[in-house]
Amino acid sequence: MSNASLAEVATEARAASKPDPVSRRRRSTRLAVMALWLALLAETAAFALIQPVWSRVDEAQHFDFVQALAEKGSLPVEGKSFISPTVVWMSVQANQWGWTPAGTMSTPAELDPSRWSTVPAGLDSRNQDKWVQRNLWHFNYEAMQPPLYYVVNAPVYAALPSDPFIKLYGLRLLAALMASTMLPLTYLTAREAFPDSRLVMLGAPVVMLLTQGYALNMSQISNDALAVPLGAAALLLLLRMVGRGLSWKRSALAGAVIGAALLAKLTSLFLLPVALAALALLVIYRREPLKRALLHGAVLLAPVAVMLAPWTLRNIALYGDATGASAARPLMSAFFASPLVSLQTLRLNELLPTYWFGEPIFPFAFWTNAWIAVLPGMVVAVAGLLFYLTQGRHGQVKDVQIRVMFVLVAFVVGVAAILLMPFGSGIGGVPGRYLYPLLPAGAFLLMFGIDRLLRRERAQFFSELMLVWMILWESLNFLAYIRNR
Repeated sequence: MSNASLAEVATEARAASKPDPVSRRRRSTRLAVMALWLALLAETAAFALIQPVWSRVDEAQHFDFVQALAEKGSLPVEGKSFISPTVVWMSVQANQWGWTPAGTMSTPAELDPSRWSTVPAGLDSRNQDKWVQRNLWHFNYEAMQPPLYYVVNAPVYAALPSDPFIKLYGLRLLAALMASTMLPLTYLTAREAFPDSRLVMLGAPVVMLLTQGYALNMSQISNDALAVPLGAAALLLLLRMVGRGLSWKRSALAGAVIGAALLAKLTSLFLLPVALAALALLVIYRREPLKRALLHGAVLLAPVAVMLAPWTLRNIALYGDATGASAARPLMSAFFASPLVSLQTLRLNELLPTYWFGEPIFPFAFWTNAWIAVLPGMVVAVAGLLFYLTQGRHGQVKDVQIRVMFVLVAFVVGVAAILLMPFGSGIGGVPGRYLYPLLPAGAFLLMFGIDRLLRRERAQFFSELMLVWMILWESLNFLAYIRNR
């Protein structure tokens, strides 16, 4: 063979060994998502280790729930079960009581659990509220929560060393690991909804990462740490049902994940109207006949009913209602009254700030500076979505339209359902973390709206400006939080 022929063969071999541009792009995308996932895991783990003991958002009660299940093998009872002596001892050591920062509230007068009592009978509503406000801290008022999160945590609690503070931080790190799964879920949601834009596919998980309140609140011992990723996974499965068509396997799997989310936290109830909206869109877009959609709706709801049945039957026998709300209301309404009494109890003015920057309310020193980038981004995104709905979607194929429309409908229906829940429960208050299962949808809509309105280079430049600003101020937030904690 001539030298020229050998050179040609060598050139062809080198060309064949090089990955094509599509493969290189996929590989770089996978690496980027992995890097973002590790960044979120590092952030949540850091918050898990540096937060004050009890984190000031009900962590003592969640810890006590896990402890009761691991050590006694039983669920606590709303309105009757008190926090354990271990939790009292840890509170004394950390000087942490209620929801106030450590050291700002004096030690309660009565620390002996044998002297505690349930709510006295015969008090009028005003005096009952006063009594509860003085004594709520010694109740395990999270006892009405569904059990799944605590069942998952109990074996970990039992396996950790006996020091209760080691158990506290170990369970927090488990929560951080659970919470970090939202990063790939956000990427998969964006890719499923609109794979045509790399800015949207990678921008959505970046938005998720920069939602600083998520890392703070989801690295605590809280059933949100499990309920939120499960809710996001359910939304992704429903999106695939809408985009790829109905199948019995998808419907049953979506129902099982929705059931698991509800067994982790009842605020996941919003997933049921969102599932119905998914089926309705398939009928409206003439992708499925009504009869088939109804059959799949039954298949989807069946595992939800089966999974919830044991817990709801226990509640009916114990409290006289399916959720335990009747036992929780006398305790929690002393602090968070029904919005039927006053709409102010919904705390809507805190919804978006606590969504972006977490609880306790505005915990970061520079959140208002970071907010300067968030607000213009949201305004541009809303304008872009309105443009898409009025003009932009006409040039797109139906497959893209129905997926984007589902994410938008899911977000709107989900927010509306969550805001309406307190009217049914009689317990007010909607902190931003209740919306975290919708974070992948919200992050996608933010980037999609920017992409649709500004298009290509301008959208990328605007997004980069937001990114630099948010990273700057959120880094300062993090450093200030460490210094001031």
